[in-house]
Amino acid sequence: MDSHAQDAPLLIIAGETSGDQHGAAMARVLREDFPDLSIFGVGGEHMRAAGVETLFDVEALNVVGLVEVLAKVPSGLLMARRLLQAARERGVRVVVLIDAPGFNLPFARWAKQAGLQVVYYVSPQIWAWRQNRIHKVARRVDKMLTLFPFEVPFYAAAGVDAEYVGHPLLDCLPGLPDRSQAAQTLGLDTQRPIVALLPGSRRREVELLLQPMLAALSLIRHDLPEVQGVLPVAPTVAETVQQIVSGFPGALTVVSQQSLTAFSAADFALVASGTATLEAGLIGAPMVIVYRVNRLTAWLARRLLRVPCVGLINIVAGHRVVPELLQEAVSPRAMAAAALSVLRDPVEARRIRGELTALRATMGEGGSSRRAAASVGAVLRQARDRHTDVRVPE
Repeated sequence: MDSHAQDAPLLIIAGETSGDQHGAAMARVLREDFPDLSIFGVGGEHMRAAGVETLFDVEALNVVGLVEVLAKVPSGLLMARRLLQAARERGVRVVVLIDAPGFNLPFARWAKQAGLQVVYYVSPQIWAWRQNRIHKVARRVDKMLTLFPFEVPFYAAAGVDAEYVGHPLLDCLPGLPDRSQAAQTLGLDTQRPIVALLPGSRRREVELLLQPMLAALSLIRHDLPEVQGVLPVAPTVAETVQQIVSGFPGALTVVSQQSLTAFSAADFALVASGTATLEAGLIGAPMVIVYRVNRLTAWLARRLLRVPCVGLINIVAGHRVVPELLQEAVSPRAMAAAALSVLRDPVEARRIRGELTALRATMGEGGSSRRAAASVGAVLRQARDRHTDVRVPE
């Protein structure tokens, strides 16, 4: 126990459902060493369940694409100011920023100007696009915690204090059910093929991707009538999903969250680009990665992207393990064709699962949340010894 922990609350700002989960896991471990630590900030139901006070819900940062982020600038600035004001009033010395670079990278600048120590957990993927931002990171971030080993040299070369802590998903894998148990848990027939649909955890993603995914499922069933569909829903988009699926003519099992269970049960998955592709890959589910954004965002991304793939599982692998359909290529027919090529061919399915299993072995061991919490704890202790008052920028 740290007797000074109660004098130094911790500010955490998480974006997206995955960031909310990572923040919750880290907060629980932190409390083992700092039982009296007060933690508050931006998060969702997972962080609240872990005892984190959320001044703003994670949905406030749940936007996708440069254009969409810019549209939220006024509300984002107001939220940043309120968070910094709360940090000053409560005597915060350290802020942990989790993912959401559209908000968190600018906030890191203001936090440094305010005298806070900045830890960034789930490093922004600037190695993929707009690599010049590395210099901003070096000025604004005191400690970078990375999920992948290849990220450390990239940051270290620019003078960023980076530490590889591993991916939190690895802690979840040992306890996952096998396919039969997962299917039963979801109320599905273990003897029939299963296709999982994961259109994302942001409202705009769901609006752009769920309808073509449902149409793809209908086309798959036209060739394989026995196929079952399962749709895990993030709490951030539950209402949007319900509005869209209410008009779907075919049978579809909709479950709250449980994406890992759905991937464990699935013979194939239609997945929005993002953390879910890594979840599916580490579990070994064959998939097609799909994504759509605002046209202007897509135009900018094509000119700034520095990696050949956009799917996280393909980026980590260093080559295209599973197919990607982006922008205009996202169509029900293309998704259905990708699914049927695996569902009809057991040899192809085994090949893909074999590649994904080999990739999982390169990701190292679990314990990410514990290592991340240990790093944050060390920064909390260091900041206590050189405390200065938080300044709120005008």
